[in-house]
Amino acid sequence: MGKFLKPGRLVVLLAGRQAGKKAILIKANEESTKDAKFPNGLVVGIQRYPRKVTKRMGQKQIRKRTTLKVFIKQLNLNHIMPTRYRLEESTLKEVRDRIERVKEAELKNVEKRKELRKNLRKYLAEKYRTLPAGSLADKKAQSRFLFSKLRF
Repeated sequence: MGKFLKPGRLVVLLAGRQAGKKAILIKANEESTKDAKFPNGLVVGIQRYPRKVTKRMGQKQIRKRTTLKVFIKQLNLNHIMPTRYRLEESTLKEVRDRIERVKEAELKNVEKRKELRKNLRKYLAEKYRTLPAGSLADKKAQSRFLFSKLRF
């Protein structure tokens, strides 16, 4: 069977504090490591989604309502459910570059992690604000799925 948990796949988290949230799979380790004795993956997800915006709202209010909150997590691959959506290559490359600037050992440092989350939050919020209009069938608009809250 082919490997489908590749970087760039949009996933839904199934367990833990962020259960039900959508995320981007950045890196997947199929084998266990000395840190984690199970197959694990690094994900970047949206903890607080952007809210609805109407034409009547001003620029300041729109900017406030389209901010989001981001999380970075290393978790067991059994606790994620892959979706049919993938992130476009340019966006994935940009997110990956921002994460790789911070070394894996530094990810455990609270200050470095906070700075990285802030950096990713700005990038993803700007990406959301410039999304093309269209249906999810368009390859360019598939990232719209990431920014919509999962309803169940």
